[in-house]
Amino acid sequence: MSTTQRFRVLILTGLLILISQGLSYSQNLSTATIKKIENDIYKVFDKSIEAGEKLDVDGIVGNINDSLKSGFIDNGNYFESFDELMVGFKRGIQGLDSQVMTVTNKKATVLSKDKALLTVSGTFSANVVDGRVLKGKFAWTFVYSKIKGDWKVIHSHMSNP
Repeated sequence: MSTTQRFRVLILTGLLILISQGLSYSQNLSTATIKKIENDIYKVFDKSIEAGEKLDVDGIVGNINDSLKSGFIDNGNYFESFDELMVGFKRGIQGLDSQVMTVTNKKATVLSKDKALLTVSGTFSANVVDGRVLKGKFAWTFVYSKIKGDWKVIHSHMSNP
């Protein structure tokens, strides 16, 4: 299957999941409920950023749930499973001494009482074990679903231009 076909399948799958879950737009939720969900999403995300800065792989992946197999995108590459994405990630993080991430934009959009979208962007600085310092930007989108009472990432699209 070509990359274009995989991308189309991913988009269609995402839409079908949202439709099949009986998508209820946030306009039907109270302002207080929307604010609470936004704050819950921000807390989960901020914990993953803290874990990332500590190079704590378990902390980074603790809020992922791949049971829906919706796929993940990283720098233009499609991964059918989170485990597949983690192969390269674990290899890359082993080469770092430290990293700092600065989030400059963060926006949660509540789709329903148990679905939300988070878009973030910012900058990073990573110290590589060989002494180099890598700096750049990132732009990420996460789809969150409340699963068994906890907010989990079910899909992400990450770009580090």
